[in-house]
Amino acid sequence: MKVFADKLGEQLKKGLQPIYLISGDEPLQMREASDAVRTAARQAGAEEREVHHVDNSFSWSTLLESNASMSLFSSHKLIELHIPSGKPGQEGSQALQAYAQEISDNRGRSDNTLMILSGKLEGSSTNSKWFKALDAVGIFVPVWPLDQQRLPGWITHRLRAAGFHPTPEAVALLAQRVEGNLMACDQEIQKLRLAYPDQDQLDDEAILAAVHDSSRYDVFNLTDALLNADPVRTSKILAGLQGEGLEPPIILWGITRELRQLVNLKHRVDQGQSFDRICRDLRIWDKRKPIYQKALKTHSRKQLHQLILMAEQADRRIKGIEKGKSWPLLSQLCLKFSGLDTL
Repeated sequence: MKVFADKLGEQLKKGLQPIYLISGDEPLQMREASDAVRTAARQAGAEEREVHHVDNSFSWSTLLESNASMSLFSSHKLIELHIPSGKPGQEGSQALQAYAQEISDNRGRSDNTLMILSGKLEGSSTNSKWFKALDAVGIFVPVWPLDQQRLPGWITHRLRAAGFHPTPEAVALLAQRVEGNLMACDQEIQKLRLAYPDQDQLDDEAILAAVHDSSRYDVFNLTDALLNADPVRTSKILAGLQGEGLEPPIILWGITRELRQLVNLKHRVDQGQSFDRICRDLRIWDKRKPIYQKALKTHSRKQLHQLILMAEQADRRIKGIEKGKSWPLLSQLCLKFSGLDTL
């Protein structure tokens, strides 16, 4: 059964389940979700905790032996299984299915709690036999990074939990300074509480005085800003990526990927095909449809072709085929793609 990270606490209050599969790549939410399961397991009587890391030397028989062996300190123990890749392999798949089958045979009861901590699962993994077996008898907790729309609400909740009554301006400023880095945001909120121990009202001036800029972006944040025709956000993200040392080829890959997608979309739309049908064919998620529609309205086919030519020029500079620095051209390409100084 799927339970989102922000609802995990409510589920745990209803009763500890035999298996928890927590999967994702956002460190703070992963840590807090796993800590919540550990706390619930201790409260349920688990006084022993076994931790296993799946690598090339790991023997999957260890998992089944661990489940079968009695705890030295109590009748209940917590077994942690760390699978960074999210891919247990054939042997692991069989072991996990066997583990789940034993719980199923016992009508959903188990002497132990198994918590699996995994990297982000791909679609092939969530359709696998081992995943479906675990999902049938346990809880799947997908951990997703917070997008730009959800981040202010998350920050507001955390500030209120810390005892603050933040203004909307304070929330917006903190979101701007720590966007994409929830761990940094949590640390900044703790520092704010230390900086203002007797203060419950929190405005943007207090944020400016106490919080450093800890934004962290990736190439997908950049391409979303491009598609949304947001040149201000595009400039900030591009500067952040350059400051973090992200290599130009990775950035150019993201840009050209979206340009080719848009050219394909525009060609098929101009042929009279249904936009929804095209998105299904291209496997474009429903929540991403609006930004593609916006980008299609922003750029003509000619403009997209000119952007592709500029991207090809940037590629030649990156490879040293053409003289000139790549970053200024990438910046110009991004600004034009985002709608500034439209071609």
